[in-house]
Amino acid sequence: MIELSQNKTNQEPLSKEIVQLNHIQGETFFMTDPEGGTIEFKKTADRTIVFTRDDKGKVVGIENRENGTKLYHISSDSTGLPSSHEIRTDNTEVVYFYDEEGRVQHFVELKPNGDRISTIISKDGSLYSINQKQIGGIVFQAWHRTNEPKEGMIWLHPDGEVSTHGDTVILHELKAKFPKFLDGVTV
Repeated sequence: MIELSQNKTNQEPLSKEIVQLNHIQGETFFMTDPEGGTIEFKKTADRTIVFTRDDKGKVVGIENRENGTKLYHISSDSTGLPSSHEIRTDNTEVVYFYDEEGRVQHFVELKPNGDRISTIISKDGSLYSINQKQIGGIVFQAWHRTNEPKEGMIWLHPDGEVSTHGDTVILHELKAKFPKFLDGVTV
């Protein structure tokens, strides 16, 4: 059995390498394993996060929230950018992809029923999503954050019907953003 000992010396926190968690404040303490590896624990009011390094030297944070949700954070994935994987109590999985400063750029939600929702967040805060439903087709949506917020939706039904809703400019933007799916759709 591996024995851990609490280490009270000042150490460089592993958590600094996971930029998507820089905003989390809490009590921190360190433990050292027999091989000299460091494990950092951060405890807040509603969560505990354990930071360690994987076998490739990347920092990994394992977060357990009081509501039962678990999150796995990594300092850099195969693209070199940080990401997180959330497993909710209803078995929904959400994968978050961040920029180099720890701001969410894109996330993918995988529902237990097989539905998949991909959402892209633009630099101005506008949202674009594709909801691929197991039953019901594919829904493309956009919400613009401007002086006058606008939205639009194009729904491709399984029977070939197309429903649209919202601002015409946004609908044309959706067609331009997702041409692979929306080529030939009239708005």
